[in-house]
Amino acid sequence: MFVHCCHCTRCQRETGGPFAHHAMVEFTAMSLTLGEPEFVKVPTDSGNTHWVARCPACRTAMWNEHGSRQAITRYVRVGTLDEPARFPPQAHIYVRSKQPWLKLPPEVATFQGGYNAARIWPALSLERYEAAKAAKAATKKRPGSRAT
Repeated sequence: MFVHCCHCTRCQRETGGPFAHHAMVEFTAMSLTLGEPEFVKVPTDSGNTHWVARCPACRTAMWNEHGSRQAITRYVRVGTLDEPARFPPQAHIYVRSKQPWLKLPPEVATFQGGYNAARIWPALSLERYEAAKAAKAATKKRPGSRAT
């Protein structure tokens, strides 16, 4: 739906690098082909819940979920994809804490903190998010479904 690089100090600590490079994907567009991830709850600077899905074999962080272990949007770590070059950042967020030696391309949007997705995401991305949100709501209403 959207790709950004987060320069907050927490992402720098979690990745061991100057930023986390995330491709935001709706949960309805993802499926695992093998095994189950290990979810690790990690602290956030905001105090909100944040889960990291790790490969149980190699412990690589594959994606993050904010607020719930079954969030509407998964923040997939771009470096774990087969073709990461296909996912350049569309924005850089929390640049107020970016490393001073890192130069960002002027043609990519930057934000001192977060951003309002409704204002900067492409229309198709917003439509995909709304569809995933509706699918999540429908899942919650089904008998026997697990609340998130």
